[in-house]
Amino acid sequence: MKQITGLLALTCLLYSCAENKTEPNRSLLGKWAYNHSHDDKTYHDFIAYFKNDGTYDGIEDGKVTIAGGHYEQRGDTMFLNDVSCNPHPEAYYKIEMWAKDSMKLVPIVDSCDDRREGTRRFMFKRI
Repeated sequence: MKQITGLLALTCLLYSCAENKTEPNRSLLGKWAYNHSHDDKTYHDFIAYFKNDGTYDGIEDGKVTIAGGHYEQRGDTMFLNDVSCNPHPEAYYKIEMWAKDSMKLVPIVDSCDDRREGTRRFMFKRI
């Protein structure tokens, strides 16, 4: 009887732990922000807005600077394609997420110097 009670208690404990364990949101959907400075020492707010239809916009200081870029997320990898980087519009990035609301993009392949340098050192917060 003690063994059955012990097994039942252990089963209940394991089940309750499994129920409370939630997977963090790994989707890029929504708005992500970071604050940064340029060479002229001015500070700027940048928002990357990833939409359900596979497009994204880049918004700096309230103005759209990248409109209608395309993205696709596959697990922890993101494919980007936007006209702001012609003639090298395509890129692949590794998505590093933690704490449900923080993200960093690490270039895997990106021939666009401005985009690669602009994303490499920044950490985004979900807003």
